[in-house]
Amino acid sequence: MKEAIPRLLLVVVLLAAIGRAQTWRVDTGTSVALAAGALLLCGLFAGKVAKGFGLPRLTGYLLVGVAVGPYALGFIPGSGVKGLELVKGLAVSLIALVAGTELQLGLIRRVGARVAALCVAVCGVTFLAVFGALFALKPVLPFLAPMTVPQALAVSGLVSTVVVSFSPTVTIAIVQETSARGSFTEFLMALVIIGDLIVMVGFALAAGFTRASFGGGLDVAGLLGEVGWELFGSVAVGSVLALVMLLYMRQVKRELPLFLVGLCFASAEGGARLHLSPLLVSLAAGALIANLDEREGERIHHAIQRAGLPVFALFFAASGAGLKLNALVTVGPAALLLVALRAVAIYGSCRRFAPAEDPRLRRYLWMGLISQAGVTFGLAALISRTFPDFGPQVEVLIVAMITAHELIGPVLTRRALQRSGEVHSDEAPGAA
Repeated sequence: MKEAIPRLLLVVVLLAAIGRAQTWRVDTGTSVALAAGALLLCGLFAGKVAKGFGLPRLTGYLLVGVAVGPYALGFIPGSGVKGLELVKGLAVSLIALVAGTELQLGLIRRVGARVAALCVAVCGVTFLAVFGALFALKPVLPFLAPMTVPQALAVSGLVSTVVVSFSPTVTIAIVQETSARGSFTEFLMALVIIGDLIVMVGFALAAGFTRASFGGGLDVAGLLGEVGWELFGSVAVGSVLALVMLLYMRQVKRELPLFLVGLCFASAEGGARLHLSPLLVSLAAGALIANLDEREGERIHHAIQRAGLPVFALFFAASGAGLKLNALVTVGPAALLLVALRAVAIYGSCRRFAPAEDPRLRRYLWMGLISQAGVTFGLAALISRTFPDFGPQVEVLIVAMITAHELIGPVLTRRALQRSGEVHSDEAPGAA
């Protein structure tokens, strides 16, 4: 850490000098390249500094991104950060692929029923708590105040569905960093993955009811078709990708990390254009490979650990740079109230409904469910695009909540894994 701190300061000073020397009025490609290089260097050094202080590397990536981003010191232009969406899709796909390799039939048999039951309980309690608070805040929230009661109920339900979501991205990243292994870790990973599947289905249904409340009509057949295509279409495409990966690993057997990065990038971009979920596509691919050939699943896991560090550092640093700090000022009180209420609901439901045979689940599981990241960002942006009258204001509220959750969530997730006794090393292979 002693070497990392001066290097980080040197990179930040250099970045500040470059920012002052240029007006950033360059072509988009140049600003994106500069942003990517700066965030990658800052992220790698900040990760080492964070680890030296006993924090997750991911926290270092996020904090340095916030600091040098366009909404704080402004060393990096907003256009450069926006141009890194491609990296975000790639990172989510890589992490989802790793998560999929953990979903073996043996794990599903061991914890599947218990995870599903707890997931429904946690999501249900959290949804009701946030829904009630949002509707009660109708007179003071600008986007809800002018709505009729049915419209306010529908929008409150839509927002609550998004707020319930967890973060497989953050959870898997912390698990990789700490090399955590064991029943607690398995349960946590399965829960955040299944939880976000429930959220995506619930969001599609809630969006349909919201459109109907504003006079758009409730197209049940179309709504079910959209949900079915996103779920089953993603699984089908993921299955094809799994076969392609297996064929490559058995026939070519070279440059697997590079091949996986390229394939995940293609699946993320192609999936988005086909209205599929890149998360589900990669998740399905990883799960199928792990269950068809466990040894090849392990190869994928280790290959991504070797190749993923720069991608993950850039992804989380860019996520930090994209956090709109001014959103905290605009809707800060309401956002903080909902953050606290969500945490209390998660804590209470885990304490009440988690399986009693493992006391660690009731004590520490809630800590691993606080984070929010990619999926929540995506759903918030979708609300903004789908409902232009009130969507942008809803997005500001949700982004303000994500800002708080991204800063405290990774720390809590690491603490939960440490207290469970399943952290076997502070550094995953290839993360040096």
